[in-house]
Amino acid sequence: MAPYQWGALAAAGVMSCVVGNAGAVTVADRIAAATAVATADASCTGLTPFYWEIGDVSGPLGSGQGGTPIPGASKTFTSSSALPIASGSKWVAATLMVEQAQGQVTDDMQMLMTMSGGYVNFDHCSSTTTVGGCLAEPGRNGGSNGDRTDTYIGAFYYDSGHMQVLGDRLGYGGYDASALSDAVRQLPNTKRLIYSTPELAGGMGVVVNGYTQFLRNLISGTYSHMKPLLGSYAVCTTPNLPTCPSAVFSPINNTRAGGPNTVSDERWHYSLGHWVEDDPTVGDGAFSSPGKFGFYPWVDASKTWYGVIARNDLVNIYNTDPKQQPYVTSVACGRKIRAAWMNPQALRR
Repeated sequence: MAPYQWGALAAAGVMSCVVGNAGAVTVADRIAAATAVATADASCTGLTPFYWEIGDVSGPLGSGQGGTPIPGASKTFTSSSALPIASGSKWVAATLMVEQAQGQVTDDMQMLMTMSGGYVNFDHCSSTTTVGGCLAEPGRNGGSNGDRTDTYIGAFYYDSGHMQVLGDRLGYGGYDASALSDAVRQLPNTKRLIYSTPELAGGMGVVVNGYTQFLRNLISGTYSHMKPLLGSYAVCTTPNLPTCPSAVFSPINNTRAGGPNTVSDERWHYSLGHWVEDDPTVGDGAFSSPGKFGFYPWVDASKTWYGVIARNDLVNIYNTDPKQQPYVTSVACGRKIRAAWMNPQALRR
């Protein structure tokens, strides 16, 4: 499969606010616009407390806090806060594997990194096991984490089992959480990214400024093989869409495989361990990896800016309304902050 191309987005003007307005818009304008959204827009004020940051290869340029404290939620987060990131781990793990492979993405890597390999029975890893040992632990629907369902081979089904199997195949099978953390820290200029369990796709905890350094490394080309592959090999992911019959389960759309689109009908794609937010109506082509507890990291389509919403919402993960799940609400807030940053003039109209 050929890499997914972004020329059409660039031609359509998705990046125009970065390129075309570069001389007219100051960083101060961007900071003011992003801050206004983070502190006043309903999509952000309704969140539990969060820290936001946007920057470029030089470092952070704008940051602040937002959200509303509620019982059981931390009052503040900062760039030095430590928190679990759940599926934010996928982007890091995929980068580790792509860099190890020197950008030579095999068909097997492609299928497993785009959640199309049929490994859809993953539950979780115990903290004392290894990457390979985790595959033998009990699966979500009986059997084991490493069970393969032939029916779903070639179908997009968001499940951590794919990346766990790939990690085992690429030589990490004997790694426990500590060894896996050491492996990640072998990536250039990477720190403060730690696995608490050897679950490649979701077992990482970070200090926020460690992950933002990871994002800067992506846009700077420090990860020289992953940067040009952002958005590559992307597959359609929207279930119940006639033009995407291969999609079965996407947390962006439905809460269960085979069910209706109870979250949204947005049409995203999934690349190598990260999402491509390219819905034709509301998408801007950003790359991202939102996590279950509300951690939302992103890089814009032009690979100029990075950003993050850092929060740990342990209250709304139990919300029965799927649209109020922390990863959903963080995306809603985070992309409005991003839009304000990219085009602050729009707020004045």
